[in-house]
Amino acid sequence: MRRNNPDVIARATSAGAASARRPVATTVMLFLLWGCVSVSVDPTTSSSRPLSAEEKNQVESLLVRAEKALASDLLDVSKPDSATYLYQRALSLDPNSAEAERGLEQIVERYVALALTAARQGNSDLARDLLTRSRAIDPEHLSVGPTLEFINAIDTSQQESVIIRGLTPSALTDAIDNLVRNAGAACRYRISAANDGRARELYRMLREGFVRNNINRRPRAATEISTPDRLERICTQ
Repeated sequence: MRRNNPDVIARATSAGAASARRPVATTVMLFLLWGCVSVSVDPTTSSSRPLSAEEKNQVESLLVRAEKALASDLLDVSKPDSATYLYQRALSLDPNSAEAERGLEQIVERYVALALTAARQGNSDLARDLLTRSRAIDPEHLSVGPTLEFINAIDTSQQESVIIRGLTPSALTDAIDNLVRNAGAACRYRISAANDGRARELYRMLREGFVRNNINRRPRAATEISTPDRLERICTQ
């Protein structure tokens, strides 16, 4: 595939004498916005030639289909009905389509979110695969680097998990005390519960464990809707 952005930047920054006076910051913002999306562009389509009515209809149809595919998490570019494929097809017809550009950005953001979820669930292989897919669309997206650092931190962390199901109240109290006792400031917690109410209840119990053990800070905890109910401590080195 050929990178679309150099032509877009060239058109945006070489429009004559008026363009020469444009502030450098504007050019930088354009680069950040369009700099890294790889699409196949039809060389016969140019911003200097208005789209025909048929082409406009094709682009509109592709954008509508792509939006629906994105809402359904159909993202794999190898599938012709995926949001990624459809947005790239729209850009091949109309390289100036802001909707298609934004759609691809949303796909990157979705891949990053899925990668973070997979990492938190301990599936770093899946997390890396999802992040690789996001990089294929925009390798310089600002979220990619921090997400990779988080995945690496999870891989090198020490984790301890307690399944809540079947524990008596006293046994649960002891289990929470064991999780929080001697936990350093680099430790954080993950709460998995069947619903939001149960997650809040477990977080309250975790805070009470901090108080019982004279830990003068609030626990850092992420929650997710998942079963069985469990508490996990994750300590990075």
